[in-house]
Amino acid sequence: MKKSPHKEKSDRGRLQIILAGVGGQGILFSSRIFSEWGLKSGSDIIGSETHGMSQRGGSVIAHLKIGRFHSPMIREGNADILYSFEENETYKTLKFLKDGGICFANLEQTGRFGPKVLDYLKKKETTFLAFNATGAAIKIGSVMSTNIVLIGFSVGTGLVPFTYEEMKSVLESLSKGKHLALNLKAFDRGVQEGEKIKKIKS
Repeated sequence: MKKSPHKEKSDRGRLQIILAGVGGQGILFSSRIFSEWGLKSGSDIIGSETHGMSQRGGSVIAHLKIGRFHSPMIREGNADILYSFEENETYKTLKFLKDGGICFANLEQTGRFGPKVLDYLKKKETTFLAFNATGAAIKIGSVMSTNIVLIGFSVGTGLVPFTYEEMKSVLESLSKGKHLALNLKAFDRGVQEGEKIKKIKS
C-alpha cells in the first residue's frame, strides 16, 4: 500500500476505480494518473493489475482503491467508476460497477448496445457515457493518447471528483519531454467533449 506524505484528514473519501482495456492502450499509465491524484489529495492508494496476452491485445484490467482499504482487488458490484478503453472490455467489466456507478466507455459508435445491456444499465441505475476517444485521439495525431482523451472527457463532465487543475498538474508531473505537450493536448480535447455533456445535463 502506498501512503500519502500528507495528512489523512485531506482524504476525500473512499473511491474504487476499474480501468479496463487491452495491451497497448496505456492502462497502467492511466492507473498511475489516478494514483498520483490520490497521493496529492492526501489519500492512501492500493491497487492491482491483471494482464492477459498484452502483446497480442489481451485484456488488461487495473483495480485501484483510493482511501483506506485492506484488499487491492475490487469485487463485483463495488466499483464507483469504470473506465473502459475497448468495447469488448466494457461488456466484461460492467459487472464491477456498484448500483448508481459511472461508466466512461470508449466506443466508436455510441449506440452499440442491445436491449439486454440497456436494461441492465437501467436496472443498476448506471450513468453510462460513451465517447469515441480513439477517433478524437487520431485527430490530434496520436492514437496512443486515447486513454488520456477519455480521462479528460470524464473530467469535463463534472461527474468525477477530479478537477481540471488537479489532473493537469498530475499529467505535468508524470509526462516527460515531447509527451507532455501531447498528453495535455489530448486531455484538453477530452475535457472539451465532456463539457458538452455537462451543458446538456445542466
